[in-house]
Amino acid sequence: MIYTQHARERMSLRGITEEMVKKALLEPDVTGVGYQGKNLVFKKFSKGTIKVVFIKKKSSEIIISVIWELINNKN
Repeated sequence: MIYTQHARERMSLRGITEEMVKKALLEPDVTGVGYQGKNLVFKKFSKGTIKVVFIKKKSSEIIISVIWELINNKN
């Protein structure tokens, strides 16, 4: 995995570890496609759900951003 400077800054600011990002990519709860076709994965942790925004390049993922996602559960 390759982390952009933006991703590293956001992870540090938000208390999200590389281990959490790896787990989200390997075992996502939900996957999707975001703005400009970027890949999204969501993974729930005890503190909440993270969203990882990334692009896939040959044999690696380039992590663009990582945020805590607010999930709206209206059931």
